Order: sequence, then structure tokens, then C-alpha cells
Amino acid sequence: MVNNLLDAKILTRLAGYRLIRQKPAPNRESGAWSSRQKGGAIEFIDYRTYTSGDEIRQVDWKTYARLGRLYVKEHLDEKQDTTLLLVDTSASMDWGEAAHKGRYALQIVAGLGSCALFGGDRLTVTLAGENKRSGQVTTEKNEQKTRTNLNLKVNITLEKTVSEFKSQRDLPRLWQFLKAANFGHRARLTENLRRALDVSPKTKNLYVFSDLYDLFDVQEMLRIAAGRGLETTLGHILSPEERLPSGEGEFLLVDSENGAQTEVALNPAAYLTYLKRLEEFYQEIDRLCRRWGVKRVLLDSSEDIQTTFFKILPKAGILRPISLR
Repeated sequence: MVNNLLDAKILTRLAGYRLIRQKPAPNRESGAWSSRQKGGAIEFIDYRTYTSGDEIRQVDWKTYARLGRLYVKEHLDEKQDTTLLLVDTSASMDWGEAAHKGRYALQIVAGLGSCALFGGDRLTVTLAGENKRSGQVTTEKNEQKTRTNLNLKVNITLEKTVSEFKSQRDLPRLWQFLKAANFGHRARLTENLRRALDVSPKTKNLYVFSDLYDLFDVQEMLRIAAGRGLETTLGHILSPEERLPSGEGEFLLVDSENGAQTEVALNPAAYLTYLKRLEEFYQEIDRLCRRWGVKRVLLDSSEDIQTTFFKILPKAGILRPISLR
């Protein structure tokens, strides 16, 4: 089982963490979240090793008597909510070397997705980017139908931008899905959110990891999410150079998503103007978040991923150790 996004020690530690949900899931019986009501019909999925924090009533004692090891049964509740992780794989996220924004986002999604599956949650992941190839518009769920019944040719393919994961057995497939992500062109967050909700219409919890540069797209995405009653969290990822740029001289800046070019003279006055506009950018996003009831967490792509998982995200109210109930 190979995962080059996260170290095995980090994954082992993440098995003891769960995503924090702001509201209890309705009509839910199994999984990591507390609920006021019991779920309906449930479907057995698999056995998994007992970990600290699992309910004793879920232990399969017959298996323990036979093997001498504790296992719990995993069930798929027909009324169980789904966690949706949307990661921006546009060209603007393909930035930085040691502090690459895109890789940092994929690492976070790999970790949070693992936590969701460790806790028995359903998981959907969508890559909000475009690959410049000729082909068909598909998702993993409708790919077979599209190939056999439709003969549509378009300039851009969005193949396998959405995938579903139902249990810990899907962890290798999750990591492979993220490892295969390509960065390019525009994010189209709203478009990808709609596509993911078509695949997983029962989604209730949305986490977005992006630099959020397209404010119009962000606003529309948040409007759609609010209209669907989603509990939404924005992981706002910027590189150190974007938060506090340096250097002086004449430069030609090229927009990585639309190719627009701008000549600029970088000097102390220009940096003061930049920082002022950056603060206005933050304020506009926060205004949108207040309007649509969304949480925003500012993340620096140079941050150590262990610090991100075990200090920053718990402090931000996104992750918690399962020993603290």
C-alpha cells in the first residue's frame, strides 16, 4: 500500500482523528458522527481492526473468540451523510517548489479523506481543474454509460474528476486518485461542485481547498452550497510569496490561467499597494463567508504538514482526536 503524499507515521496518527461536524447528521446510526436519531436499513461493508474510540458494541465478539483480536463491523447506512472534499487543481495552484500549493492541498485532502474513511464516513473527492485534451466529459460513476451511449467530442476532457470512496478498503484508490491529479487552466469551482453533487446528492459537508482567486466563481459556489444546505469550510491556501512577496526590479507577470501579461515595477511602494489589495481580497472573501454561513481557514503552503494536521486544523475546528468526545 503506497502513498507518496503522506508518511505512514502521519497516516497512523490520523487514524486517531476525526473531522468535526458543526451539526449532527440526521437519521444516522453508524459512522463517526453523533446523531439524535437512529438510522434506517444498513448494509454490511467490511471488518476493520478496532481502534481507540470505537464503540464497544460494534466489536464482533465471535471473531474475537476465534482469532483473539478485536475487530469491528463497518456498515453503510442508507441515510448516512457524505463528506465532499473539493480541491482546486487549476494552473494558479501549480505554484511553488518546496512550498507547492497544489501538493500541499492534495496532502491535506489525502489526510482528511483518510480520517473520514477511518471513521466510517462516506467520502467524495472532486478535482476542480481542467486537462487540455480531446475526449469526453465523464465522471467515474457515469464513465461507462458515457462511453457506450454518447459520442460527444469536446475540446477539454474532465475525466475522473469525481470519485466516491465508501470504506477503509478504498484508501489505496483514494491516494491513487489524488496522485494522478493534473494542474492546469481554470478551477471552475461551481461547475465541479455541481458535478460532484450529481454523483453524491446526499452530501452534507463540504471542504474546499483553493487559493480562491476567482471571486465570482467562489461566490457562486458558496451560493449553490448554501442552497443545498451544506456545512462548508474553505481552506484558503496561499504560498509565502503570495502572502509577503519580495524582490525589486522590472518584471513581466503572466497569468497562469489565461495567459494575460502585465509589466510591473516592484518596489516598496508597489508592495504596500499589493498588501493593501491582498487585505481587501481577504475582506471580500470573509464578507462572502459571513453571507453564506461559511468558515474560512487561511493556510500557508510552506507549513509543515504534520503541524497542519495536528495543530492548525484542530485549532481551526476541523479535526479532533477521537479520545476527546
